[in-house]
Amino acid sequence: MEFKVLKPFSVCCLFLLLVCACRNAKEDTQKAKSVATWNPFNIVIVTVDTLRPDHLSCYGYTRIKTPNLDKLAEKGTLFENAVCQVPITPPSHASMFTGTYPGVHQVRNVAGFNLDPSHQTLAKLLQERGWQTAAFVGAAVLAKATGLNQGFQTYDDKMDDPELGGDSPQVRAGRVVDRALEWLKKQSQQSPFLLWVHVYDPHAPYEPPLPFKNQYVRELYDGEIAYVDRELGRLFNAVETMFPPDKTLVTVLSDHGEALDEHGEPTHGVFLYDSTLRIPWILAGPGIASGKRVKDQTRTIDLLPTLLSLLGGMIPSECQGTSLLPALSGQKVNTAFSYAESLMPKIDMGWAELRAMRTAKWKYVRAPRPELYDLDKDPHELVNVIQQYPGDVEELESRLSDLTSTAAGRSEEIQSKTISAETERQLRSLGYVSAGSHRRLVLSGQGTDPKDRIHILQLLDEATSRQKKTPPAQRIRLLEQALKEDPTNSTLYLVLGTGYDMNRREEEALALYRSGIERQVGGTSKMYARIARICGRQGLVDAAIQAFELSLESDPTSIETQEELAVAYVLRGRMAEAERVLKGILVLNEANAKAHNSLGWIALKKRETPLAREHFEKALQLDPDLIDAYINLGMLYKETGDLERARHSFETFLSKAAKMDYRGSIRNVQRELDAVLKMQRHVGTRSPTAR
Repeated sequence: MEFKVLKPFSVCCLFLLLVCACRNAKEDTQKAKSVATWNPFNIVIVTVDTLRPDHLSCYGYTRIKTPNLDKLAEKGTLFENAVCQVPITPPSHASMFTGTYPGVHQVRNVAGFNLDPSHQTLAKLLQERGWQTAAFVGAAVLAKATGLNQGFQTYDDKMDDPELGGDSPQVRAGRVVDRALEWLKKQSQQSPFLLWVHVYDPHAPYEPPLPFKNQYVRELYDGEIAYVDRELGRLFNAVETMFPPDKTLVTVLSDHGEALDEHGEPTHGVFLYDSTLRIPWILAGPGIASGKRVKDQTRTIDLLPTLLSLLGGMIPSECQGTSLLPALSGQKVNTAFSYAESLMPKIDMGWAELRAMRTAKWKYVRAPRPELYDLDKDPHELVNVIQQYPGDVEELESRLSDLTSTAAGRSEEIQSKTISAETERQLRSLGYVSAGSHRRLVLSGQGTDPKDRIHILQLLDEATSRQKKTPPAQRIRLLEQALKEDPTNSTLYLVLGTGYDMNRREEEALALYRSGIERQVGGTSKMYARIARICGRQGLVDAAIQAFELSLESDPTSIETQEELAVAYVLRGRMAEAERVLKGILVLNEANAKAHNSLGWIALKKRETPLAREHFEKALQLDPDLIDAYINLGMLYKETGDLERARHSFETFLSKAAKMDYRGSIRNVQRELDAVLKMQRHVGTRSPTAR
C-alpha cells in the first residue's frame, strides 16, 4: 500500500492536499516585579462581529432576548454612542488593540495588509509584564496572517467546525467558547490573564442554529445575536465562578455594525453611515460603576488606553485614543471627534474610497459628492445638509485633512503588504524572490462615488446571498449585467467566475479571468490561482503550475495556493520544488499540519525515515483529525517493525474515517491492519505500548 499524500485532480474547485514554555528564573522574577507595579486584573475581551447596538435589548430593542449581555450591562457601564473606525473586521480590531487609527497601524482592508510587529498591542504589553495571553477567533478573516496574534501565547484560529463543514471560513460561537473555557480551566490564580474571544455568527449569511432559527424565523439576524448571547452566558458564568469578580475586567464590543439594506447597502464595508459605524460597548469589573450609561461619543481606539488606565499602566506614545476613566465618573473626555474610513470601495471595487469625521452632532463624509448629516435631527442620515452649513463642513474637513495628511487635495499612497520583514527574509531564503511584493494604491478621493453604484451592490447581493432564492442561471445573468455596467470592478470578475465554474462553464471562466488580468482590474493573484485550478482539473498540470507560480508572485503568502502548487509539483515528480513550497508554508504558519504531513511523505521518498516520522507525528500533534497522517505513520511503523504503534495508527484511522470520503482507503487500511495483527500473532510479542 502506498503512503498517502494527495488525491488526483477532481471536479471540485480546489486541489486538495489531504495528507500531506520554559522560562528561566530571572525572566520570571522580572515579570513578577512588572506585574506588581500594575493592577493584576484579569481581562476578558469579547468582540462580536457585525453587531448593531440597536438590536440588543439593553440598548432598547424589544424584539430580541439578550439576557446575558443585559446582565453584564447592569453590572457595569454601557456606552450609548460608541463607534468604530473602519466597518471591516481586521482594521477595526487593529484599531482596538493598538489604540490607533488605520493610517497609523496600516491595516486598511480585509486582505493585503497585516499588522507590523513594530506596533505596540495590548497583548504584547501585558504578555511582557507577566500576563498569560490567549485568543480564540471565530473566522479566518482574523487568522494569524493578519498579525493580530502578536503578544498572544495561544492564538486559536482553527476553522474546523463539523457542523459548518471542513471548508467553512468560520466556526460557531459555541465552539469558540468551548475552546476558551478549556484554556481558562488551565489558568491558575497566580498570574493574571488576558483572554480575547471573537464570535462571528451575526455576520451574513444569517443562519442561526436551532432553536433560534425557528424562534426568529423572520429576523434571522436577530436569531444569530440571541444564539451568541446564550453562548456568551456560558463564558460569563465560568469567568465569574472561577475567578474573583473584584480582580476581573470584562468588556464586550463589536468591530462594526450591519447596514441591513439601509442606504442601499446589504451588509457592511462600503459606506460610513451609523448603521455600520455604531457599535455596542459594555465594560464591567473593578472600578467600573454598575448600571451607568455614558452618552459621550466613544471610539474603538479608546479601548486600549482605557484598559491600561484601569491596570495603572503607561499608555504607548503612538496611541491616538483616550482613556474613558473620567467618563465613568461623569467627567468629559477628549473623544469629540472620531475618524472613519473605508478603502474597500477603492481596493475591491475600483471606486472612490470614503473618509469621514464624526462628532456627537455631525457626520461629514468626504466623497466625490460629499455629505453632511445633523445626527441630532436626522439620526438615520437621510437628509444631506452640506450646502447649509459651510462653516461646520470647513472645520470637519480641516480636522480630517490634518489627521490624514491629505489637505489641499494631496493624495495618500499606501502599500498592501501581508508579511513582516522577517517572514519576507525567510521566504526569500527559500527562493521566493517576490516575497514581500506589494501593490501601491493612490488614495485621491477621485473616481466613481459608491453612492452611484448602489445598484451594483444590490445585484451582487441578489446573485450571491444564500438567503435569496434566485435560480443559478438568473444569478449569472445578474452578474453579467453588473459587469457590463461596471467593467473595472475586480469583485465582479471573481464572483462571476465562481458562478461560471460552479455551473461547469470552465472556458467562460478562463476567458473572464484572463480578461480581468489583461484589464489590470485587481485581484490578479486570485485570478491566476483560479486559472490554475481549472487547468488542473483539465489535466493540464504544467499550465496549472505556471498559473500557480504567477499567483504567488502577486501574493506569496497564500497558503492555499502554496498547498495546491506543492501537489502539482509532486504530480510532476518535482520533489525538491514541492519541498521548498511546503517549507515556505511553515514559514507563514509553523502549525500547518498538512505541510508537515506532506514533508513527511517526501522525506520517506528520500529514505529519511527519522525525519519522516518527526513530520508525521508533528502533523498529528497539531491536528489529531488529519486522518491521512495516521495512514502514513502506520505504514512507517509497520515498515520499521513497530507493530503495536502501526496497529494503533491504523485503528485510529478506521475509527475516524468517514466511509463516504475514504471508502477505498478504508478497505486498504483494513488489509494493512489485518496484516499487522497476523504478524503480531506470528511473532507472539508486542512492541512498546503506543504513546
